[in-house]
Formats: sequence, structure tokens, C-alpha cells
Amino acid sequence: MFQMIGAEWCDKCRQAKKLLQERGLWDLIEYIDYDSLEGKRIAKKLGIDTIPFFVEDGKLIQYVGEMLHLLTEEGIKQAYEEKIDD
Repeated sequence: MFQMIGAEWCDKCRQAKKLLQERGLWDLIEYIDYDSLEGKRIAKKLGIDTIPFFVEDGKLIQYVGEMLHLLTEEGIKQAYEEKIDD
């Protein structure tokens, strides 16, 4: 499952969310508020202090480059279906 850690007060987070919604992918991503305990825990564990950032299976996905590649509908849906089959 892909996770996006972000916040409503973050312009780049809102832009990323809008992009995902426009591509019909938002429902395939678990959104975690950066200001929540879980968001802070994940950020601390990965050593991240800027948002948004994306995580797959506990591993950081770099937003520029790797995440844009994974933002294809086919790629995310395939990963999502593989998780359901596990």
C-alpha cells in the first residue's frame, strides 16, 4: 500500500493530492496527516522533515522521479492488487 504523509497547511501536499485525484489514484493511497502521532512516527523513523513524502512497505519513495514513475494508474493498481492477493 502506498502512503502519502502530508498536511492540509502544506501547499505542495495539496498539489500532490490534487494531482492524484485528477489521475483517479487518490483512493488507492492511504493518507496520513503529518501532524498526527502516526505521521510524526513515520517521519522520525525515516529521518524525513519535509512533506509531502511517500512510503511503500515502510520504505521511502522519493517524490521527484521515483514517485512520479509510480503514479501511473497501472503501476499503483498493480501494486494494490498484489497486496490484496497476499
